[in-house]
Formats: sequence, structure tokens, C-alpha cells
Amino acid sequence: MMQLQGTNILLGAALVLIIAVTGSNALMCYHCNSAYDPRCADPFNSFSLGQINCSVAPVPDHVSAMGIERATLCRKTTQKVYGKVRVVRGCGYITDERDDGICMKRSGTHDVYALYCACTTDLCNSSEQVFSKQQIVFGILAAILGLYANQFFHRQL
Repeated sequence: MMQLQGTNILLGAALVLIIAVTGSNALMCYHCNSAYDPRCADPFNSFSLGQINCSVAPVPDHVSAMGIERATLCRKTTQKVYGKVRVVRGCGYITDERDDGICMKRSGTHDVYALYCACTTDLCNSSEQVFSKQQIVFGILAAILGLYANQFFHRQL
């Protein structure tokens, strides 16, 4: 009976965690520019760096003219122009099928390079490695299932 009670607590905690991860409407992102704050550059140092609630941040005029009312993702842009590297982190407004996945690389002539990364979870623009909410939930569920299976098989032995 104790084993069943522990399993119910574990499943209840998993449900609360899933709701907490997927149920939030506010999107928090890092907001900085390495040209003005070197902590924004890579390797990233988020200690005391600015964060912004992108869900309520003002939408730039050129974006609102397209009918977009609020930010839906975080962005990290790494630019290299004539040998100088700049990293900009902030809110993103235009979605793409690559969000929460592969970063987009662009290069031009005369030593111009840019890497754009977009993601949809809180403070996810800290690096180029991005995970979607679904990947996080799947990972948590897999860990819980593994713990449950481990308990079950040890009980059988």
C-alpha cells in the first residue's frame, strides 16, 4: 500500500510540473547587447543581466504594422561584421518553423556573418542550444517513467 501511495505522489508531482511548464502565458527573455555590456557576449554570464517580460513589452512600430500584437519568442543573434562580434538577446515577434530547433546562419560578402536562434521558453536565449516545451516535458516524463520502472523491477526481484 505504501508503494502505491508513493507512486501517486510521484505522478501528482509530474502533473503539477507539466502544468507549470506548459501553462504560463508570460514569456521572459534575456535582454542585452554585447556592444554595451560584455556579459551579453559568449560565453554568456547571465548574473545580474537584464530580463524582459516579452509578453507585455512594447511592440516595435514596424512589427505592429504587420498586425503582430506581442512577442511570442526569445531571440539570440550573433553578428560578425569586419571581425567584430556582437551578441544581441531579446524578444522575437515573427515565428518560423525553425523556432526551438536549428539556428539559422546567414553570411554575406566582406566578412559579414550572422547566426539567428529563436526559442519559446523562458530565458531560453542564453545559448544556441534551445529546447521546446514539448522536449522538456518529454524529458521529464521519460525520467519519471524510468524511476517508476526501476521501482517496479526492483520489487519483482
